[in-house]
Amino acid sequence: MLYFRDKEMSRLSEFASSPAKKAMAVYGRRRIGKTELILEYIRRDNRSDTVYFQCTSFDYNTCLGDFLNTIKPFIDNDPILDSLRSFKDIFSYVSRISDKPLMIVIDEFPFLCKRNDNAAVEFQWIIDHGMGESKLVLLGSNLSFMQHQITDAAAPLYGRFDEILEMHPFTFAELNQLFGNFEDAVDVYAQTGGVAQYVMFYKNYGSVAEATAALYFNRNGRLFQEAGNMLMQELRDITTYVSILRALSSGDKDSGQIAHKAGLDPRGIFSYLNKLIDLGIVCEVTNPLSAKKRDRRYRIVDALMRFSYTFIEPNASIITALGPDAIPYVLGERYNEYLGSVYEDIIRAGCYEYALHGTLPFMPMEVGKWWGNVKNEKSWHESEVDVIAYDSSNIVIGECKYRNKAVGIGELNDLKAKTLFIPTHGRKIYYLLASKSGFTDEVKAADAILIDQVDPIKS
Repeated sequence: MLYFRDKEMSRLSEFASSPAKKAMAVYGRRRIGKTELILEYIRRDNRSDTVYFQCTSFDYNTCLGDFLNTIKPFIDNDPILDSLRSFKDIFSYVSRISDKPLMIVIDEFPFLCKRNDNAAVEFQWIIDHGMGESKLVLLGSNLSFMQHQITDAAAPLYGRFDEILEMHPFTFAELNQLFGNFEDAVDVYAQTGGVAQYVMFYKNYGSVAEATAALYFNRNGRLFQEAGNMLMQELRDITTYVSILRALSSGDKDSGQIAHKAGLDPRGIFSYLNKLIDLGIVCEVTNPLSAKKRDRRYRIVDALMRFSYTFIEPNASIITALGPDAIPYVLGERYNEYLGSVYEDIIRAGCYEYALHGTLPFMPMEVGKWWGNVKNEKSWHESEVDVIAYDSSNIVIGECKYRNKAVGIGELNDLKAKTLFIPTHGRKIYYLLASKSGFTDEVKAADAILIDQVDPIKS
């Protein structure tokens, strides 16, 4: 069953029905649901005019032969097809002799282009001259390749797509709806990031705890080696990248900290980080309101990678030996801290929605977290604030607590004390507290924005 993809399905239908549109790009990380979206579209609309082809080889001639076998039934097994020696010739011929326009879908298009430098140029010609009344949809999981073709003016396919659809993971709100239990949804979000195929694995078990044990704490589990396999599909040698991800697993770090912990030369770290950013695995985190241009950190943004390199990959031996019995040793109290950081992500991501519903008193221009030096009674020390959201005149400064205890007035006072060291530049300050377990009466009576779990509650 396809969940939460109505907008994407509508985009496909609009593309298919528009006479003026010829080419569409659909892309997103692996396992996000691109193929399932296309197949469900074909099934739902009974599309007898849609040719679905998946590239399964890097070899051009192998892909060409497989494509010929796929398209033959749509044009009565025309024997002339066997004499054609390029995709360009096939598309040109089909556009001339087909009695009805086709929608041709090529899945994993980057496979075809990986070892065939001219393939993208060939499809540039196909879109410009070889489509006739037919339409072309190109799917890709290689984010850096697809984004290059879409956004780089020097790329062969730049400007050729009438529709561009980037598919994203399910939001936390969608997971909350799907699982019907807040803590279960947080667990699944923390371990999958909302990636569709992984989420569906969890739906096959009686509980999230049972799913975690079967998927991650089993040497034959579907997700036990998924992180490493994903890296090997994208990179030739993953050794250095694994060291970087292990270094990042304990939280946000600057480039010097990453290089030191990974045992790498600080001068050479950026090429690896940039590649991980291109793959959507790592992101750069800037410090809102900081005057320091280099005040930035890096973090693992792909939740499956973050969970795997925090808990699973470093403990592969004990998991292999003990299976689910390793869970208390591997996760333990550290998992609660990990969930706390995930809860912060959820609240930050929800800020725009909170503003839309009036929980925040303004629509922020930027949302992030702040870090810097603060002073208590004795000394200076580095501290963080979980949520910073601001526009030109207002700022929300917030803390998130994912624990089995109501947030008290002490947490609000600590937050106000930190605010003295944040460069708010005269903006009007609003305080925000988010809590898994609610608030004390004293906090409820205070002047603060309160978010109970993730529901927008205006106070």
